Amino acid sequence: MKNRYCRLCWVHLSAGHAWEGTTPKAVAALAGSGVKVGHHQLFFDRMAPRTGAGPAAGTPRRPRRTLPPETAWVQPDLLTPPARPRRRPPASPSLTAAIRVADGIAEAHGWSGEVRRRVRQGLAIALDGHREGEDVRWSRVLPPLRAGHLCAGHVAEVLRRTGVLHDDRRPAFDAWLDRKLDGVTGGIRHDVERWLRTLKDGGPRSRPRSIATVHSHLGKALPALLDWSARYHHLREVTREDIEASLRGLHGSHRHNALVALRSLFGFCVSAGAVFRDPARGIKVGRRPATAVLQPLDQDDIDDAVAAAVTPAARLIVALAGVHAARSSAVCALRLSDADPGSRRLLLGGQPRPLDDLTAHLLRAWLETRRTRWPGTANPHLLINTQTALGTGPVSRTWVNATLRGHAATIEALRVDRQLEEAMATGADPLHLAATFGLDPGTAVRYASSARQLLQTAAEQQDPARFPANPGAGSAA
Repeated sequence: MKNRYCRLCWVHLSAGHAWEGTTPKAVAALAGSGVKVGHHQLFFDRMAPRTGAGPAAGTPRRPRRTLPPETAWVQPDLLTPPARPRRRPPASPSLTAAIRVADGIAEAHGWSGEVRRRVRQGLAIALDGHREGEDVRWSRVLPPLRAGHLCAGHVAEVLRRTGVLHDDRRPAFDAWLDRKLDGVTGGIRHDVERWLRTLKDGGPRSRPRSIATVHSHLGKALPALLDWSARYHHLREVTREDIEASLRGLHGSHRHNALVALRSLFGFCVSAGAVFRDPARGIKVGRRPATAVLQPLDQDDIDDAVAAAVTPAARLIVALAGVHAARSSAVCALRLSDADPGSRRLLLGGQPRPLDDLTAHLLRAWLETRRTRWPGTANPHLLINTQTALGTGPVSRTWVNATLRGHAATIEALRVDRQLEEAMATGADPLHLAATFGLDPGTAVRYASSARQLLQTAAEQQDPARFPANPGAGSAA
């Protein structure tokens, strides 16, 4: 109260309403008529809210939907039989067979209900309008499947097993060849394409190589091929001097790899009858230059790698690389049957290893996580992820190496450090390294040589003043 009036009265006064002296006009009028006013509500006396706006409008009511007369409810005649509901058109025989195959794959691979639903929807799109005996063109089906995120890979697998898939897309290898050999003349390009396809697919007397080898060989030989295309029309015109000139500006491993690629190219051309003689024959490849001494990792880098492994799978990967010196490819290829924590044995790269306490503990933790998260998966590999749990393939090396990507102690660095530590602890014995880790004799000698130099350097750096010249005399005294 202020001067016997409340806050609302003073607000009424500040809003510009009429007052008689220090009393609101409405209160004075009631008092003049003989009515004793003890209190009143100013909002009922033509008073608006302080903002000057009216009361807040409520939520508008939704208009009632009026049904047309023909859809209104009527009492059906009890003597008239009810109309039969409209049934969905029956699925085509090809769709029914594809769904049956998809259900079998889902049971074998442990697909979730969502994956099954998406695969069925994708099969309905792929087999829409399909006629018996026709193939499904994958180039027509793939865009709508990708637009709807409908598991195109699983749909393709189902169609392939039913025998109706026709993958009419252009192979990625052909597009890569066209892009890389764009500036190579026609005669040289023809022989180079035959060489690369034989490397990729194999031939009557050669086994197929990995796609990484094919890419590497062409990358090393391409500068020479582009240079020769400006002067020659066929590889028969290339001489020994041309090959030596193309290698003159290369050194070390670059020269070694380029010469290996060119010898492979001309060796194939001779066997295929494309050239009469091998101009690269007699050019010495030489031995690879000696590499620097391998260095062990710092303890801080190892601790940082251990702290970065926060998931059960990441901890197991770090243990396999840091304790058992496993390559990322060997980690990917591990199967459930290779790891036996009960008998404390681990089959890594085809070689049995004793299972230590740390690795056995991490292995049990990962198996429990794997069983809890993917109870129905049929993947036989030890390490799986969200993608591979739906199939039977291994995880990728990229996924394995991503655990320590960006750290000084990577998966490869941990493997090298473990083998170097074993070499230093066993007196730099290459036979022991080869038997323990299954190393190539040359690789084992390299690790032993690095360990021997590190041990010699550590012995030279010791302070002789810390040790007495005659330990026996000191003890006698």
